[in-house]
Amino acid sequence: MGDYENLKSALATAANAIDDAKGQRALVISHYDADGLSAASITISALIARSFIVHVLILEQLTQAALSRLEGVAQGYPLILALDMGSSALPAFSRLEGRVIVLDHHQPGEKSGEVIEVNPHRFEINGSSEISSSGLAYLLAKELEGETAVKYAPLAVVGALGDRQDVGRRFKLVGLNEEIAREGVNARLLEERMELRIPGAKRPLVKSLASMLDPFLPGITGDEGGALSFLKSIGIEPAVGENFRTLSDLKTDERKRLASELVKRLISMGYSVTEAERIYGATYVILSEPEDSPLHDAREYAQLLNANGRLGFHDLALAIGLGARGEVLLRAVDIVGQYRTILAKAFKSVREENLTKDVAGCVIVDLRGKSFLNERMSGAIASILSLSIKGNKLLLVLVDSPEGVKVSARKCGHAKLNVGKLLSRLASEVGGVGGGHENAGGATIPANSVDQFVKLLAREVEEG
Repeated sequence: MGDYENLKSALATAANAIDDAKGQRALVISHYDADGLSAASITISALIARSFIVHVLILEQLTQAALSRLEGVAQGYPLILALDMGSSALPAFSRLEGRVIVLDHHQPGEKSGEVIEVNPHRFEINGSSEISSSGLAYLLAKELEGETAVKYAPLAVVGALGDRQDVGRRFKLVGLNEEIAREGVNARLLEERMELRIPGAKRPLVKSLASMLDPFLPGITGDEGGALSFLKSIGIEPAVGENFRTLSDLKTDERKRLASELVKRLISMGYSVTEAERIYGATYVILSEPEDSPLHDAREYAQLLNANGRLGFHDLALAIGLGARGEVLLRAVDIVGQYRTILAKAFKSVREENLTKDVAGCVIVDLRGKSFLNERMSGAIASILSLSIKGNKLLLVLVDSPEGVKVSARKCGHAKLNVGKLLSRLASEVGGVGGGHENAGGATIPANSVDQFVKLLAREVEEG
């Protein structure tokens, strides 16, 4: 049972520190994924409402180089907030000049009394499934603004979904995430539905299928021609005359057939039955967004933030989170198309180039040397590939990084491992940094240490 009272007390302490610095300069540091960007958007909005001048720094991981850069950038800021990162580097943050607040849901490391840390794991609340960093940002905003902060509930849900915290029955949110979603529903900002989870019910079905990333549909995602062929192959006409049909246009029997055939396709591609059935379940709809908008479905919103963040377009992602639409949204949607194309190219390489090998209990997908990939893509690739790994394995995806090699790890099956803690310890042994959650994590290690790192991991997996 979580210690919610003390979590709330920690949030109140953070809110008081923000009020003490009201109207000054603040530095917001955050991660580039959907959760980090959602948390940053909520926090920036709350700070601006309190007359802060806000500067933003988006980081991938708190490597030594990143921390050195941060020490220089952070000078002169009375208030520094680290979001979706920081709990693994509290001693380093304590050396910064300003008042430091860390909101993080990853597994924490050594404590530091100089930093105000709000991490659910410190309060026996599971930060991997019950609340993400955007949820913590929402709860902090409530401490600052009271019940009017409910306007941020949709973004908190977007962040939780982006971190795949929809772990309840039929892929619902649980724990504090569920409470936040309920607050959004009660405020008529959100609607929760049980339905076929294909985004864009009012958009052409061909485009909706091609835009799917959760689950990723090999041969369909990022390929409208593939989506068109798939629909025709299962007896669903994608158009009537010159007008493309939408999901809303389908008859009941056509919807059932579409769901059944999508499940069959995913299973044929190696997905487990459970993962294939992600095609149907809880959908969280943002009622203020038009039905034909990619921001209407909270999962699709998360995918948009993820794509822009991972391809380096943090400014677009934050602008969307802060309310920009129009031309900004069109540009962000274009980036999502590029992101899907890169993912499709990566999976094509995995299928055709023999890039996968087994080492003890590890499955290693080596994408080093692929110039079309950056290190921020490794986590997304690992998450998608993990759905088709059989048995109790640890999946490792390797991608080149400016600081060496980025390793993204995912626990498959029921392997008895704590991935985040394992990566933190072993990455440190080879001169790198790592961390994460119980089932997923990442590390950045020197390029010449990859073989040693993999051997250490394989030994731990075999013994564990």
